[in-house]
Amino acid sequence: MRKLLNIRKRSKSWGTDSRKPLIENNNNDIQDGCSGYDNPLDQNTCTTQVEKEIPLQELAELLGVTPDVNPSEDGSCCSLRPETNSPQQKQRAVRLIQASVSQHLPKPPSDLDQNLQQHLVNVQETVPNELMRLWPLLEKMDLTESLIDCYHRQTLGHIDELLKNAQSCKKAFVLMNWVLNTYLSQELLGHPDLQKMDPMKKVDLLLFTELAVKAKNKLLDNVQKQVRAHLENILQIERRQDVGDKEETCIGLYINTIMCINAMPKEAQEISSKLSDEVREVCFQELLIFLERYSSEQTEILGKKAKMDKPETIHFFKTLKTCKELKQHVQTNSKGINESLIQEIAETLEKMEDFTLKLLMDIVDDMAEIHLSNYFKTENKQFFFLILGLKAYFPKLSWCQDVQKRVMDEAYKLIAHIYLKHLVQSSQKKLKKCWSADVGQTVTEDAQSLHDTISGLAPDVKQWNLMMLKVTELLEDKDSVAVKLTAASMLKECPTWSEDEELLPALLRWKGLSGWEVKEVLEVLDSLSEHKPSSRSVSWYSCLTCW
Repeated sequence: MRKLLNIRKRSKSWGTDSRKPLIENNNNDIQDGCSGYDNPLDQNTCTTQVEKEIPLQELAELLGVTPDVNPSEDGSCCSLRPETNSPQQKQRAVRLIQASVSQHLPKPPSDLDQNLQQHLVNVQETVPNELMRLWPLLEKMDLTESLIDCYHRQTLGHIDELLKNAQSCKKAFVLMNWVLNTYLSQELLGHPDLQKMDPMKKVDLLLFTELAVKAKNKLLDNVQKQVRAHLENILQIERRQDVGDKEETCIGLYINTIMCINAMPKEAQEISSKLSDEVREVCFQELLIFLERYSSEQTEILGKKAKMDKPETIHFFKTLKTCKELKQHVQTNSKGINESLIQEIAETLEKMEDFTLKLLMDIVDDMAEIHLSNYFKTENKQFFFLILGLKAYFPKLSWCQDVQKRVMDEAYKLIAHIYLKHLVQSSQKKLKKCWSADVGQTVTEDAQSLHDTISGLAPDVKQWNLMMLKVTELLEDKDSVAVKLTAASMLKECPTWSEDEELLPALLRWKGLSGWEVKEVLEVLDSLSEHKPSSRSVSWYSCLTCW
């Protein structure tokens, strides 16, 4: 403040003595501030002009800029030569302020990883402190707006330079958070001690917005690189890993993948929900690339395993569990994400699931065909061996009960269908010889054994043996009315069996009905159906010609 008073005294003294030199130029020539004026009016005009001129030498000392520092357009140098043109003097004063800001802003740390947070705290403390220190000194010179503008531009420029060197997500998140949540907060430009000058109103929002966009783009770029690297590492571990039967090995792939793609959006949520959505979309884009590679590799691996004599199914269950969990995670967190991206991820996972399930059902089909073809041809009751085969191929797995239930549901339906197919291809006379006189009772026992085995592996599985259980009832029916009622109950209780349009006509023929009797039963069933009978009737009637 004492310096400011001295400046005012010197400016008054210069205004009363029109012949006194103002400031010595670089050539040591003395400039006459009022030369060329011949009358008192002209001298008064000169006095007014000189009083408005900014004493650059004194300003440099107040700002802490050494007199020999000459700020240029970028704030690095400036001439102290006096000018009688006031706008030019103000421009040179602004350059001095730029030089002061440049000198007082903390220098970036050599180790940005370790010291970035502390460096931003230093910047956060320096800017309001300098604004409060210089405000009283520059207010009467009409330079406060220039002071705020210089600090605004150079602070944002300083952060921009830090962004260029931020090669990790951690640093990008710190800088993004600082730009959006600290710069305009009460800890910096909104500081209570700055209320009088109110620098918030003088912030160039375009510059601020441009920096925020740069920070976001840098963050998204870093997220993409880091997530891609992490997912590649997960895939590398998967390639080297022997599945075995350990739970942590089987669930590790999807758990690590979800943790990878969920960590960044979660951190971004603390800054902005919109930013979190954009970060999540980048993560999902990388997930899609990862899944395409994973699916391609698993397709080859599972295809080879399925061709083995005794394939281990645990790898198939791991793939199904991984696809299920990843699909559920993506669909649960799809809000704010491009719908086509979500759909593409879901389709990729569903395609892999369908492929894996088909391979498993091929294994079940082969096993069931081998066991049941022998079972219906030999005199020894060998259905027990099918049960043993099921337990060997499908051990109960605690870590994927949901997936195992889905697989066993399909296996149950397939085995029951294969059983009935072999049943209708075998004459009752031959079966009575191989099994016992009561064929129906044997089928019922097999149906119950199959259900007990499947439900033991997958509790609460849907009961797919109802058609088998109806065989005894069908064999016991003595008239056409009873047969029609039993056939109707079969379709009602086992609606999915109607998809195999050959099975029911074949079962009726196996019972011993003639062709016209089977046709009569099917006509009654069509008339009772809630659907239009025409297409199914044609299919059923065409099947009669095959029997």
